[in-house]
Amino acid sequence: MLVLQNIDKSFGATRAVQDVTLDAAPGSVLGLVGENGAGKSTLMKIAGGIIRPDRGSVSLDGAAVSGRDARGMISRGIASVFQELTLVRNLTVAENMGILSPPTRIWGSIDRTGLEDECRLALERYHVSARPESQVGDLPLGLQQMLEIVRAVRRRPRVLLLDEATAALGAAEVAWLSHILAEERARGAIILFISHRWDEILAFCQRVAIMRNGHLVEVSAVEEISHDQAVEQMTGRRFGATFPPKRPARIEPLLEVETLESAALHDVTFRVAEGEILGIGGLVGQGQDALLRSLFGAHRLRHGTIRLSGRSYRPRSPRDAIRHRIAYVPQERKAEGLLLHKSLAINLSLAILQKLTGLGGLIQRRKERAIAREAIDLLKIRASSEADLVGSLSGGNQQKILLQKWLLTEPSLVLLNDVTRGVDIGTKIQIYEIIADLAAKGIGVILYSTDAHELVELAHRVLVMVDGRLSAELMGKNLSAEAIVHASLGTKAFDAAMV
Repeated sequence: MLVLQNIDKSFGATRAVQDVTLDAAPGSVLGLVGENGAGKSTLMKIAGGIIRPDRGSVSLDGAAVSGRDARGMISRGIASVFQELTLVRNLTVAENMGILSPPTRIWGSIDRTGLEDECRLALERYHVSARPESQVGDLPLGLQQMLEIVRAVRRRPRVLLLDEATAALGAAEVAWLSHILAEERARGAIILFISHRWDEILAFCQRVAIMRNGHLVEVSAVEEISHDQAVEQMTGRRFGATFPPKRPARIEPLLEVETLESAALHDVTFRVAEGEILGIGGLVGQGQDALLRSLFGAHRLRHGTIRLSGRSYRPRSPRDAIRHRIAYVPQERKAEGLLLHKSLAINLSLAILQKLTGLGGLIQRRKERAIAREAIDLLKIRASSEADLVGSLSGGNQQKILLQKWLLTEPSLVLLNDVTRGVDIGTKIQIYEIIADLAAKGIGVILYSTDAHELVELAHRVLVMVDGRLSAELMGKNLSAEAIVHASLGTKAFDAAMV
């Protein structure tokens, strides 16, 4: 039994966790849900020895484990997997897998052959398609997340802590994880699981703990609480419909793409109308990221034609794309989208510096601060002022800042790369409303998401990618989460759903 008793943790004036007592039994999965900033991740990091509580204790099978660091927790059989990856991007898959305890030769040097052999066996054991010698930074984000999970479970931990470990995974990869968790439960592991996807809580967990503003407000069997009840407990307020109604797109074409070819794309042809939300689905790492980047001038094309508003468009760089009023919101906000050590105001101004530059080339800081204060009010960002460092904010607030940074450029086409990954239900609803408002204004939106249900509810059409090619176009009555998943897997029964 894992027991967290009377846990308190503060960061400056912010009380992140307040007097939380929680337990989890062997052979079970305890879900932990709440808005961004509710204290879930802080509690998980305390359980994993990443940070120490100000008050309270952690015990495993009756023995205190409080006060140990992460390595000490690992030695006690507690393994953690976080949404923010801990893999070293410039090391190989094998080096990352064996980073804590690599095989060594008699004289103490690392046995490279043994390291790769052990990694290869682990990858085969858990059905992960990666090469031991591949550099991790070259792999898709979802595959990196799968490697994090494998690295944790191959140690056969007594306790497995999964903090939004499915955020970058699509439906097929989540199904892959479900088999792993079933095996871990069968051998008696204790599993704590954080997710913003309620369907995963229902599928994986036997109990769910709900947090709000650092407090534990509810612990319930999953079958005894509905999604709407859980959302109300998480937020302290009731929401209406999760997704806004779809408005019809306009007829006029905005973007026309023909036979795009690159190292990752093959014969890609499609069009986007003004005011249309075009969804992109498929298994993780099938070329979706490359497609969005190619339109933003960040992925080199070998061949193909692109027309934007009827004119030839061939972006040579992101700067060129921005000049043509194209905005790209990346998947990894911390690595690609935000400067965490800079203020909210500075981050919001990065894409519009030309508009803020006055005489002598100096940035008009007063105007910059005014724009930031307006964003704080408009998006309900939880920050004390525009001077707050972005790295001090919750994931949901960071994501809203990243999205607003690009909307300030007044784009005609917005490329969204899994923008609701790892954010809470309240922030998701805000983002959904922003996407619908963009389309209502005639702005084209291309939305890649690992959440098939999200694509169904938001997009007018969904293109499914397999191995860098468009394998299906789904719309109308043929557009469903099941159709997206089956088209992703190439199931012939769904060939009729292709338009």
